[in-house]
Amino acid sequence: MISTFLGIETALRALMAQRKATETAGHNIANANTPGFSRQRVELAASQDPYTVPSLLRPELPGQLGTGVDILGIERVRDQFLDLQVRNEASSLGYWEVRRDSLQKVEVIFNEPGDNGLNNVLTAFWNAWQELSKNPESLAIRSEVRQRGITLAETVQHLYSQLGQLQEDLNFNVGVTVEQINTIAEQLADLNQQIARSVAVGDNPNDLRDRRDLLIDELAKMVEITVTEQSNGMVDVAIGGRNLVQGTAVDSLQAVANPLNNNFYEVQWSSDGSPVNFNNGSLAGMIWARDTGVADVMSQLDELAATLISEVNAVHRAGYGLDGSTGNDFFAGAGAADIEVAAGILADLNTIAAASDPAKLPGDGSNALALAQLKDALTMPPASPSGTFGDYYRSLVATVGINTEQAVRMAENEEILTNQLENRRQAVMGVSIDEEMANIMKFTHAYQAAARALTVLDEQLDIIINRMGLVGR
Repeated sequence: MISTFLGIETALRALMAQRKATETAGHNIANANTPGFSRQRVELAASQDPYTVPSLLRPELPGQLGTGVDILGIERVRDQFLDLQVRNEASSLGYWEVRRDSLQKVEVIFNEPGDNGLNNVLTAFWNAWQELSKNPESLAIRSEVRQRGITLAETVQHLYSQLGQLQEDLNFNVGVTVEQINTIAEQLADLNQQIARSVAVGDNPNDLRDRRDLLIDELAKMVEITVTEQSNGMVDVAIGGRNLVQGTAVDSLQAVANPLNNNFYEVQWSSDGSPVNFNNGSLAGMIWARDTGVADVMSQLDELAATLISEVNAVHRAGYGLDGSTGNDFFAGAGAADIEVAAGILADLNTIAAASDPAKLPGDGSNALALAQLKDALTMPPASPSGTFGDYYRSLVATVGINTEQAVRMAENEEILTNQLENRRQAVMGVSIDEEMANIMKFTHAYQAAARALTVLDEQLDIIINRMGLVGR
């Protein structure tokens, strides 16, 4: 009789276990396309309470009878080592993607080689002076010299302005990214609290953990992080050795304008204003592009413009215009931001100093020739001249191209590596519809078998209770 009741309990446990396994497989299928979802698996084990229990009063029965199956829990199928690798590479991918995108925009701004690029505009400017040296009294050629100067100044200003706007855009994105990091940190702290409550009562909050890991993956692409899981189920997330999230507490970041750096944002800890240490992730890429990548190009363009103003004006001041005036500047301004043709040249073409000797006016074009020869003069860089204006500019464009090519190559390499790691991770945690359907069939058959066993045991009890002792009546 005891074994019959024991058999009913065993069959009941089997029904419950197979139903739970079927439900879990259905949950996996429902979330097959859910981002960040980890497939779940019911952990089953033979019951550790066999009958009979060893003791002095145990019945004299041979062996022990198993009591069925126990559900140990529902676990996520996930590899923490792969998570760590994916997050580390995601930080590098975010960094190089921003560098690549920023430098590609610099290349678009320069538009070299191109008909409207600064290289052609600069060449046309020198050629106009060359033509003026041949016919210095021609107002038409003088007008062309002035117009070429205007075009050159406007082109330099436009390039500098566009680069400055790119810096502003990057700076704006720094502020937006800091806000996104803080938002994710708050969500992580909230999920930590929910997970800890579930763990405290013995539950395993798999879906909450998936949501948290997805947020951590998103955060890892923005900034390099270190994740440490505690025994209560919470995680601590650190940036540069300092906790951004510690349990349910958040030490948020802030973007503070730095007056020593054009009022660009500096990323600090909100609690004490100390700088945040990080070297990877899209945020680090934005700061590098803003303060180094674009800033260096702007500095060199400004140096080119300042030297151009200085050299052209020095030669022009030594010459004489058609009206006999001398000491006039051709360009005004201090650099790339404000270079322009001087007001006197704009007002009167006769002030363009094409002559070197006032006694030879109007046919003297030697000063215009000297200005044209600046094209081949070693003037750049001004600290130790070793190249021409054209050489310096072409070197600048080539450097941008080399840096862009490096960034493209590194971004592609990181993308390939990240995709490989993600594929390996998905092979572990991803849901296979075919596999889950096979599991459902397997669990369903086991459920049917357990139900049949329960039916048989019920029939046996019916015979014992209702039909025994009726024989011969």
